Amino acid sequence: MITFEDVHKSYGTHSVLKGIDATVGKGQVVCLIGPSGSGKSTMLRCVNGLETYQAGRITIGGATVDAQAADIHGIRARVAMVFQRFNLFPHRTALENVMEGPLYVLRQNRKDVRDRAAALLNSVGLGEKLDAYPHALSGGQQQRVAIARALAMQPQAILFDEPTSALDPEMVGEVLQVMRSLAEEHMTMLVVTHEIQFAREVADSVLFLDGGRIIEQGPAREVLHQPRHERTQDFLRRVTHPI
Repeated sequence: MITFEDVHKSYGTHSVLKGIDATVGKGQVVCLIGPSGSGKSTMLRCVNGLETYQAGRITIGGATVDAQAADIHGIRARVAMVFQRFNLFPHRTALENVMEGPLYVLRQNRKDVRDRAAALLNSVGLGEKLDAYPHALSGGQQQRVAIARALAMQPQAILFDEPTSALDPEMVGEVLQVMRSLAEEHMTMLVVTHEIQFAREVADSVLFLDGGRIIEQGPAREVLHQPRHERTQDFLRRVTHPI
């Protein structure tokens, strides 16, 4: 579904991605782990054209991703993104936030969009919050609205950029549970996360990035339980047994 072929990305003279090769298969959950600044979020942002890469190739379903292409909005509709900070419209209700994309980007019928948006909010446990504005919702609830908003576009895949990093610890579980449910429904997901236990339980494969390179990748069980690279071993030791 998503492939990276020798992808390079720089900001001026600062190289952020240094030859990324990776594949996300249809229905797979792939987790990106690694220290801050290693290039994980940049990888995601290059997939849906929020960042422009300078060399290599990213494809979605065989179509090349080009941030300057006329069909970039079509690519973003096929591959939705859930951000750290929710990015909800503060002046719109939960229901209106979820309806926004299908109505104004996909130009779908309002009644159909409303019915589906209400069903999606109900599916993420927010059926009683349709008319609530973001300021009246907890962080976990806002992130679940953001997931419902992504699903409303009926995407082929969803990108998650550290979806729990801005949440209080007690709210993390409710968001991860929604993501587990999506995995069980075989939604293709590329997830930047520091939730190692989630990656152990849900991911099909894990990529460990450091310094703009993929240091190690493979089945989640192998990378997280028996990492071969010393840098991966050191990172996992630090995040699972912090001093």
